[in-house]
Amino acid sequence: MTAARAQRAFKSHYFQILAAALIVATILLMWFGYRATSEWQRSTRQVVDRRTIEVLYLMVTALNRDMRGVQSQVLPQLNPLDDQSEAYELGAEVAKAFARFPYPDSFFSWKTGGDRNSVLYVFNRADRPPSWYQGRLETAEFPTTLLKDPPELAGMVHALRKQASLRARFILFETSIQGEPYQVIARPVYDAPSRTTLQGIVGFTVNLNWARAHYFSELRAELSRVVEGRNSITLEIFDEDGKLITSNRPAGGAEAEAGAPARERKFPLMFFDPVLRATAPADALPLRYWTARAQAVRDESILAVASGARRAFMLISFAAAAAVIAVLLTVRAARSEAVLATMKSEFVSAVTHELKTPLSSIRLVSETLARGRFRSPEKVAEYAALLLNEVTRLTRTVDNLLTISRVQDIDRFYTFESVDPGTLLEDALNSFNPQLKEQGFDVHVDIPAPLPAVYADRSAILQVLENVLDNAIRYSNGRRRLTISASASETQVSLRIADEGRGIPPDEAPHVFEKFFRGRDVASGGSGLGLAIAQRVMKDHRGAVKLESAPGAGTIAEILLPRGKEESHR
Repeated sequence: MTAARAQRAFKSHYFQILAAALIVATILLMWFGYRATSEWQRSTRQVVDRRTIEVLYLMVTALNRDMRGVQSQVLPQLNPLDDQSEAYELGAEVAKAFARFPYPDSFFSWKTGGDRNSVLYVFNRADRPPSWYQGRLETAEFPTTLLKDPPELAGMVHALRKQASLRARFILFETSIQGEPYQVIARPVYDAPSRTTLQGIVGFTVNLNWARAHYFSELRAELSRVVEGRNSITLEIFDEDGKLITSNRPAGGAEAEAGAPARERKFPLMFFDPVLRATAPADALPLRYWTARAQAVRDESILAVASGARRAFMLISFAAAAAVIAVLLTVRAARSEAVLATMKSEFVSAVTHELKTPLSSIRLVSETLARGRFRSPEKVAEYAALLLNEVTRLTRTVDNLLTISRVQDIDRFYTFESVDPGTLLEDALNSFNPQLKEQGFDVHVDIPAPLPAVYADRSAILQVLENVLDNAIRYSNGRRRLTISASASETQVSLRIADEGRGIPPDEAPHVFEKFFRGRDVASGGSGLGLAIAQRVMKDHRGAVKLESAPGAGTIAEILLPRGKEESHR
């Protein structure tokens, strides 16, 4: 290997190593960037999910505390009225409870005194009269109104007295008052801790229809204002049948965050401590569990940050990929340059050999004839034929060099005329007759007559045939046998030249039509231009040159020329 070739090989390997290192670095950069972005997104989802769970816990806790607030904080402070004169004092406590808790519909005080002497006082909201009362409430400046023994509550009083006989600490049941479902929570008052004698009952009622329509929505809205100023978590409540009761998700509003699960917690629809339900009759109070749900929605600020991170990652990735592509193109160009330089170097060497060999033969024969060493006409004729053969070989090499330059620069530098393809094939074969005889080739010719004429450049097609024949002779090795044949179809004429030489190795087959390419059998000589010229000339003639070959089985070269007139080449 020459020093120049070694240097080119070193540069090629250097660029390959550099490209491989850059590719690995780019892949690592993209991988770490992807991992960092994915980890940030995962951490963000975890934080959002944790915040969702906390908000849901806060909502359910607030619901439970508020729904049992009247039972646990207000009822223990109330006592039954002995007469209407005490109504003002009790009304003040009730007004405070109405102001603090929105769900009580009415407070009541029932005082025992026998069937005829018992009395029921009912305190109602002045701004929200109970739905069961059909009469007219007097407008008062006080926030509560007072009713005495309303007949609509006679059924409720009967149920109160019935459960009071069980000596429970609290009375709990649901009932229907004038067609409206109510939950009744009351505290019986006894004369002694032993609960032997009932003195009265104080309690409150909750209109479940009103609670369904207003209470949960107002509490959810208040909670949303407190914990979520940006409204990035949806809060929803569903009843026992899965029907949506309230939600802060507007119609057509923000979508749920991708990958964010909906968190749920159940709570009982009881406006008292659920532990007390065990003291009530089983049929008095149905058990209903509602569902509170929280889910993170698409937060624009988080989306903006995530989008920026993705854009930055994509830009870095694109820049890295562009750098890799640039390096790969540089490496490819460098390798192509090295390969081209090698091919040109080998081409110059081959052409030099192709020119030097016939020139040396011509010089030797000329000197022999000039010195008059052979005077017999037979010897002179033999040496003259040898001179002609070497001149023909030299002319063929020069013609190839001129042709490759011509067809590169000018696509249509031909003189088209009507040509007999059989005659062309015979002329090409005749030009190799001395060489074929000298090397002992067995040539079989099968050219039917007449063949249809083709419209072509005679010298160009003749050069194609000579190049193909030259290759067949050059690579025949020990099997010196050629088969020349021709045939015609309706559209084209086929000229075939078959040898029984070494064939074309599979790894060389894709490159045989490349300029300057020569097979590994460099000892056979050649410039590496013959088939490249043949392919270009046939392309300009709208024909083709095809090779069928197998290692050790020879090669069949087929030249296809279209039948046609002058118009088909314009």
